[in-house]
Amino acid sequence: MSREKPGRNDPCPCGSGKKYKACHAAEDRAREAAAAPSAPPQHPLANDLQAAMNMLGEADLTRVSETLDRLGELLTQWGPAPGLRFDAEAFDTHVSRELERLESAVERDPSQARHMLRLSTVRELGTRSFLEKLRATLLARATTAGLSSEERQALCLGALLSSTPKNGRFQPEDRPVLDVVFGVQFREWGASQGQKLAAKLGTLAESADLSDEAREVLRKAGEGEMEPLVKYVESDPRLAARIAQEARERAERVEAAMRQPNTPSVFAPEELVWLTSVLWQPLSTLKSPSLDAQARSAAVSSFLAAVRTALDSDKEFLASLLDRLRILSKDASLNQMTLDFYTDAAVAFEAEPVRMVLAAILTSRSEPHARSAEEQVVRADLEAKARWTAEDLEPYRELLERMGLPAPTERIRRAQEWLRAHPIAM
Repeated sequence: MSREKPGRNDPCPCGSGKKYKACHAAEDRAREAAAAPSAPPQHPLANDLQAAMNMLGEADLTRVSETLDRLGELLTQWGPAPGLRFDAEAFDTHVSRELERLESAVERDPSQARHMLRLSTVRELGTRSFLEKLRATLLARATTAGLSSEERQALCLGALLSSTPKNGRFQPEDRPVLDVVFGVQFREWGASQGQKLAAKLGTLAESADLSDEAREVLRKAGEGEMEPLVKYVESDPRLAARIAQEARERAERVEAAMRQPNTPSVFAPEELVWLTSVLWQPLSTLKSPSLDAQARSAAVSSFLAAVRTALDSDKEFLASLLDRLRILSKDASLNQMTLDFYTDAAVAFEAEPVRMVLAAILTSRSEPHARSAEEQVVRADLEAKARWTAEDLEPYRELLERMGLPAPTERIRRAQEWLRAHPIAM
């Protein structure tokens, strides 16, 4: 049979004597259709992305504004998650610094001050890399099962507005999706600042330069009702500035107190052994007298990162520390100065655990209080050693086990695991 396709009215190549169209033409068409490559599958978000693009092309941007509001609701509902917020530490540092700088502007015009705060934040944190991560995260979230078309379109709109040119400069303040992220994160930040201030709300609420409304929202926050505080902070950043200032002053009080020899250690004995084990290398580098300014800065950063990693690896450490500080802050057998220290420390360590643990390690002049004379002897023997290995900690672990202290026993066991891979010379 000829390989050339015959015309419709040509004799069929099969030799039947019939015209091709009346013989094998239909079979050949069916076979060709089956062999043809299928059309590529449509992107699952194609329709939603097109709808979002159509919104951006409308002369009236009302729908864009409403859809961005819906995006903000989704971000709030999902809470802080990787890719959906500015870096939390960088956000806290920047907002706290800017609120202090804008203090006079806040008093003159809170609304304008908030605008200035938003502008400086998105310029500082709305980097190209952040927008790329935000875009990828929003598109990934948009494929979540169970979302409505409006929700998918809100996420797709946010993704489109997160796109940046591959080359050349761009202005973060022209990306309204960053305003959405800022608004959500600033409300969360205000609420967290209010919660961290719970132990000091009464003092702040009595401040003469706060309005009656500010005192009332602080009172409600003290009773656990945070929504009025969140709304107030959003409308008047002055309260957030006062909260941030109070947090800084408290941390400074705690750090100053820890430098005094009569201030008790915030750590339990086994906690300090664990911290010494896992932080010895970066701490030794930090304390080296030969460091120049640049090397010391790098050593501080390395030590901070090591403290953060240690706390992240042992969530029970901070929880146990905070519980102990709160209990001690109500111990009637202690003098008022010590009670005030424990009260401040409980709030400060919860608000800034990395900073405060670092400060306690570097500045505290008191040793942790041993639970018994035997524990004191075992700790002294350990401190006298020039080198720590996992075996050196075994007598202490066995003692804690005999004392019926499972959590401290486990912490020493974890320190032993670390030392097996990282023996330290004191």
